[in-house]
Amino acid sequence: MLNKKMLKIVGLACGLILAAGCQHQQEVAQQPAPAPEQPAAEQPTDAAEQNVIAVYLAQQNPNPAFIAVDLGEGKSLYALPKPVLTQADMQSVQSATTEQGQSFMVFELSEQGSKKLAEVSSQAIDHFFLFSAKGQLVGVSRINEPMSAGKLIMATENEEHSQQVLQLLR
Repeated sequence: MLNKKMLKIVGLACGLILAAGCQHQQEVAQQPAPAPEQPAAEQPTDAAEQNVIAVYLAQQNPNPAFIAVDLGEGKSLYALPKPVLTQADMQSVQSATTEQGQSFMVFELSEQGSKKLAEVSSQAIDHFFLFSAKGQLVGVSRINEPMSAGKLIMATENEEHSQQVLQLLR
């Protein structure tokens, strides 16, 4: 059972996702990509194929080295051009719903992924994770505390949205 703090995190992430709107999600989905000085053609195709799931670190403050991600309604985040977690850092993913009806995805991380998550989350309190599946932005989650349990939770709009994300991963 989730504690109140986790429910607040999930609730905040749901609010951010809803604020972004479905239309903007499709436009934003292609934003997290290699930085302009590294053309996509130079990226190895094997790595791109392995990164079905990618998690980018983002912040609210503009930074020329980051990629601007328009969330709609005049809201933007600025993401690192390379993911902090990828498919290689994850062991499994499943959808879940709380008793209050909130839906989310739970990513079980490998030992290496757990270490990365703990390190990044402890250094990036009040920043954001952007979740991407096959190049489509599927969620935004605020980092409120260090995450050392080896699990990464992403709120979804509803159970249907969770199933769509799982379908993208197949």
